[in-house]
Amino acid sequence: MNFKKLFSSVILASTLAICVGIGVAALKQNKEAESASADYSSTIRVYVDLDWGNIDYVRLGTDQASGAAVLSSSNAKYNQSLGKYVRDISSGSAYDKMGCFFSQSSQWWQYQYDNGYVWISGGFKPGYEYQIKSISYVSESGGVKYFAATPYEIGEITDNISNPTVYFVDGYSWHSSGTVYVHYWGGTASSTYPGSAMTDTGLRLKAYVGETEYSGLHIYKYTISGSVAYVQFTNNSSKTGDLRPVNGQVYFYGVSAETYGVVADFLVDTQGKMGSYTYGGRSFTKSICAMSQSQAQSFVNTYNNLDTNYGSGVASSVEGSGIVTYDQPELNNTHTGEVSLAEIRNSLIKKYAAISSSSRVNPILIGTNSSSTTGVLIVAIFSAIALTSIGGYFFLRHRKEN
Repeated sequence: MNFKKLFSSVILASTLAICVGIGVAALKQNKEAESASADYSSTIRVYVDLDWGNIDYVRLGTDQASGAAVLSSSNAKYNQSLGKYVRDISSGSAYDKMGCFFSQSSQWWQYQYDNGYVWISGGFKPGYEYQIKSISYVSESGGVKYFAATPYEIGEITDNISNPTVYFVDGYSWHSSGTVYVHYWGGTASSTYPGSAMTDTGLRLKAYVGETEYSGLHIYKYTISGSVAYVQFTNNSSKTGDLRPVNGQVYFYGVSAETYGVVADFLVDTQGKMGSYTYGGRSFTKSICAMSQSQAQSFVNTYNNLDTNYGSGVASSVEGSGIVTYDQPELNNTHTGEVSLAEIRNSLIKKYAAISSSSRVNPILIGTNSSSTTGVLIVAIFSAIALTSIGGYFFLRHRKEN
């Protein structure tokens, strides 16, 4: 057999086959840059957790009408889980104490000390948000009712996010025995626990869970309609903590976000660049071949950087992670399997001749003893590719280790 010709035909046919075959069940749009946060450096935000009936109004900072609070439900940016009433106070300096007053059925109420002003250690600082809660009756005198309350500093002012898409790495394979949910609340959108069922993206991460490295960890996705303050991921048995959502963010459970976040983001970003493509008279959606040359170059550069500069754990992850896609493109456009990021990289390098030569695989270095040995080594190294071109069948799937 002429192995030189065999090698050339394998590379040519497999490049086309893999290129059109990299598609997924769910397409993520390019990760949106988060809009710049509002400047709250001269704002003090105070929530009042008061759910009593017949409240006429609540006033914060002053007992005058200028201190009127609004309902936290009046603006999607407010965290409704912190209180029913809220006020943004414009101030470039801290308040030593915060006035807190309200009227209930025309009855005037105020905090029990300092003429209605609540103290907190460190004061009420610009750029931060606070909660006044645990309001309870204390006494009545001269037509005024007094209440006790406890103030809390929540942290820097954070607005709710609207319509976020969130991702979750199912490190403990919850999906194998049930449903993966996202529970959300605190804004105009809220779910009833355990939440809404998430969708399998077809993205597969290779990573360590404890002391064991697994391939094929599923990544799930959900887009929330409305504003939310918190999310929580669960299988209705185990659950994560309460998390502040960020649009396009990948969240982890059982897997180190610090180590594998860069690979998970790479998977999500790659999926977002896929689109429609036609090959062999068949239409493929969400194909890797929709990538432009510049996008392909960016993919290769990112892959090489992760593989070289982020340590052995990330290198193993980026080489072994993949995307569920068409795995029999020469035969049909419906059958799917998993294709690794390494295969995507090689396919893009072969598709675009102008991609930097430093990114290329040098096949000449594979075997030198004889034409027979060379042929065997070529077929071995490119086994996944050769199966597609020679046998008309391509199947790649990383099975999760037991």
